Amino acid sequence: DARFVGTGQAGILIAGGGVPLDAVRVDYAAGAVEQAVLQVAEGAGEESIVFVEGQGSFCHPGSTATLPLMRGSQANSLLLVHRAGQRSIRNLPEIALPPLPELIAVVEALARLGRPPGLAPARVKAIALNTAQLDDRQAAAAIEQTAQDTGCCCADPVRGGADRLLEALLS
Repeated sequence: DARFVGTGQAGILIAGGGVPLDAVRVDYAAGAVEQAVLQVAEGAGEESIVFVEGQGSFCHPGSTATLPLMRGSQANSLLLVHRAGQRSIRNLPEIALPPLPELIAVVEALARLGRPPGLAPARVKAIALNTAQLDDRQAAAAIEQTAQDTGCCCADPVRGGADRLLEALLS
């Protein structure tokens, strides 16, 4: 049993409901996400999984949705989405992105803060790598290098499907 919480317009259209995070006052965003996750999870079995749509980037100075989303969802496993070769924020080239291992460490540290006692720390278990701008050989090399650099499962779900990413998230 898989369930889904939309947090943006596309996700809400797909799910038929959710939390439009960009329209929720930031003070209430974590609580709105928590409420949506609890509602979607209600009646779910022990083996069920709730997917929560991500929003924005921790690295983007204009993104206010990501931290409340993490706080409210209290995810067990995290999927990082990244564009292969991207070294800075698009349209803000002066803002460099940290290397992925550093970014993963920051994301996991933020996920630990405020985590309820007894819950295992949330971990980045997989990376969905956007390789659209690369040919097949370059894409395969980028996926392999990213997996090697981070120790995480890495795949481009558009090119190769999401099965490997799902397996990593469920492990």
